[in-house]
Amino acid sequence: MRVIATKPGFSDYLRQPGDVFEVPDGSKGSWFKPVEDEPEKITRGRKASSEPADDQA
Repeated sequence: MRVIATKPGFSDYLRQPGDVFEVPDGSKGSWFKPVEDEPEKITRGRKASSEPADDQA
């Protein structure tokens, strides 16, 4: 499973916070957490547009 390091830790070699890597399914550690797979990007708020926004002051 894919996980992301939240603190420095060792898995094959020293991992730093923000590193994404694979561990065997069911692995647990206090310094990493599972990565939520994003099948599609979910955006909230205004949709991206190639035109500038009118409400900028």
